[in-house]
Amino acid sequence: MSTSEIVIEESGPVRDDVTASYDRPVGDDDLPAEVFAELGRVTWAAILLEDYTESLCSIIQPADPRTDKRSVGRKIKDAQQVLRGWPVSSPTRDAAATWLERARAVIERRNAALHATPVVLSLRGHPDDGQQYLGEMPRAGRSYRQWPLRVETLSELRSVLIDARSGWRELAIAVHTEGRWRGESSATTDPVG
Repeated sequence: MSTSEIVIEESGPVRDDVTASYDRPVGDDDLPAEVFAELGRVTWAAILLEDYTESLCSIIQPADPRTDKRSVGRKIKDAQQVLRGWPVSSPTRDAAATWLERARAVIERRNAALHATPVVLSLRGHPDDGQQYLGEMPRAGRSYRQWPLRVETLSELRSVLIDARSGWRELAIAVHTEGRWRGESSATTDPVG
């Protein structure tokens, strides 16, 4: 799969046709407990994906994760650059590059959601009046968009984050093994802690 074929499905109905009013800010007590709980699950899934991604990057390009100050996006780019130096015949190289690109795209989606602005639609007489949305600011070639702040839409995002981690353990072991076979220093890093 090439990087141009990786598609991250957007969750829930996206509103880009409505003008929202910011005259009614969302407060902590305005969200149902179920929405807060799901937001916590999304956050935990995001933390785990970043941890898995940084771990794989440090196996490919050894670095101490406690002192490495690069952003996860920079670590992914650097690890992808190292992988380009691996033999083209390496199936591990292609699998790692694909996994990292998928993680990069999902982390970008996570960033958009977790850096979104809470919005309450103020559309007097409209069925969506008072509906709470997250407004994602323009980033990475995407325009402003809004999506409902509901358990269902947050759950879909959480599923995307969880799915992006799939195959990590096997891939980390394969990358570690190939690094050892190739005599690289990544062989000194324990791939699965």
